[in-house]
Amino acid sequence: MRIRHIEIRNFRGIKSFAWTVSGDLNCIIGSGDACKTTILTALDFALSPRTALAFDDADFFNQVVDHDIIIQVTLAGWDPALPHIKSFFQESTFARYQCGLDQNGPKPEPDAAPAFSISLRVDKSLEPKWFAVKGRDEGDEVERKPIYAAERAFIGLSRLDFFSDANFTWGRNSILTRLSEGSKGGLPGVVSELAREMRQSDISRHPSIAQCTVVAEGVRVEARKTGVNLAELTPRIDVQRQSIGAGVISLHEGQVPLRNKGSGSKRLVGAAMQMKLHNGKNIAVIDEIELGLEPHRIRGLLFKLKSSQQQVFATTHSAAVIRELDATKDELWVCKRDSAGVVTLRSLGTVPGIQGPARANAESFLGNRIVACEGLTEIGLLRAYDMFRFDANNAPVWSLATAYFNCDGASKIKANAERLAALGYRTAVLCDSDAPDHLSREDIEKLKRDGIHVTEWESGNATEHQLFAELPWQHIPRLLTNIARDHDSIELASMINSIIREPRVAALNLANDPRRWSDTPALRKVLGDLAHQQKWIKRLDYARKAFEFALPQLPDDGALKTRLASLWDWVQSDE
Repeated sequence: MRIRHIEIRNFRGIKSFAWTVSGDLNCIIGSGDACKTTILTALDFALSPRTALAFDDADFFNQVVDHDIIIQVTLAGWDPALPHIKSFFQESTFARYQCGLDQNGPKPEPDAAPAFSISLRVDKSLEPKWFAVKGRDEGDEVERKPIYAAERAFIGLSRLDFFSDANFTWGRNSILTRLSEGSKGGLPGVVSELAREMRQSDISRHPSIAQCTVVAEGVRVEARKTGVNLAELTPRIDVQRQSIGAGVISLHEGQVPLRNKGSGSKRLVGAAMQMKLHNGKNIAVIDEIELGLEPHRIRGLLFKLKSSQQQVFATTHSAAVIRELDATKDELWVCKRDSAGVVTLRSLGTVPGIQGPARANAESFLGNRIVACEGLTEIGLLRAYDMFRFDANNAPVWSLATAYFNCDGASKIKANAERLAALGYRTAVLCDSDAPDHLSREDIEKLKRDGIHVTEWESGNATEHQLFAELPWQHIPRLLTNIARDHDSIELASMINSIIREPRVAALNLANDPRRWSDTPALRKVLGDLAHQQKWIKRLDYARKAFEFALPQLPDDGALKTRLASLWDWVQSDE
């Protein structure tokens, strides 16, 4: 059984949201406060087998309690031959509540491949009510039937997040309890007896707890596949827990409760437990999937999730996760929220040719605004300009969810900028004006017509040309010294020698000391050409350091500062 459509109305930051789900691994990305986690929370609330949920007025969009919270999830793709499916869809239960499904969501009449829709509604009384709904949950005429926690449990949804220690116990609705199926009936009596003997709390061999021991061993084996090697895993009384119930029985490695393991190891063990739930045919909700995990562990976890039979809904703020997922298979979704609370998801896979750029510039896709830069020189310049403009009167660029994208050449700027804009990112371009064969005037004008902000240098200039054309002459010697000092492979003497030997300035009889050179347009042009050709500042850190020195010295009315200021204003604007 798979989720195929989700609709959310009036829940927290979401006024309206609809998503037609196509795949089994769905990872949501985007900038902060786009309601990524809210979507996962809505899924959890609608489908998890909870007996009660606590709501308050703040859970309503804009705290307007006159409009009900509605979270409707439509499922399809089950095997009707499975015993628990047959039981669930008996005539006496939910057989007549099967519905149809199209791109717009559930519809009342079933199709050849039936669907089943569950709706969670919360009105101003703050009491949550779950219903099986035949079609879209709208209006009093819609057929509804209450669906209770025990009935929702057959879906097999579980949530794994940073606060999931309860899943390492045999408490109410925990994964371990659900893995133990019906064998947990004797646990309360066992716990009462063992509570009187708390000091002798190794219960792994108690006959009534045998199934817990089997489950613990299964979790240990599965955890090893996700990269966590546990010497042993046994059910024991957790003496730190105050209430006496089945929840005090928890997994231990030796004498140490599993909840005391590192956050990354706990996340992997929790994922391993999820993979065993319902024989692996379940739905996993994982917020911030990368939390506590190194890149190699992230890679291993994603491999396990992809090869499992689970359907996974996750969020991430990690470039490592983006690089490992396949955009062409609809595994990555960009989340956007407008000022009216309308939230949308767009698959990266809808944009042709996006896989390579997504892997090469994974960090960029985590922002809201993206500046597509011609290369690393321009990114280094913008990093320096960020710091130059950083003061009490301007919000720092990083607080405005602005990211820089390396196009790796003028020929790739137009295509990449158009891809980013198509995904809903506010997009700008920072580029040279020295390669019309790769980025023509027609290309620039087309980008502008498409609403993409373009910052370019004066005609014929790369960034290096613009720098050496504008920097006051008395600061040129110091700039050359700084560039040589910061560069890994260029010496100041070789830089000066290449300048002196340049035929275009041979008539100037340049000395070996740049401080003795005279300012001429020809010499400035040679400096720009050589800087560009010999890659004096082609690395991000080279460019950043060069411009950290140059920006305070550059004239305020020059092209560099005025055009960067225009780009800065675009970043700061709310449009």
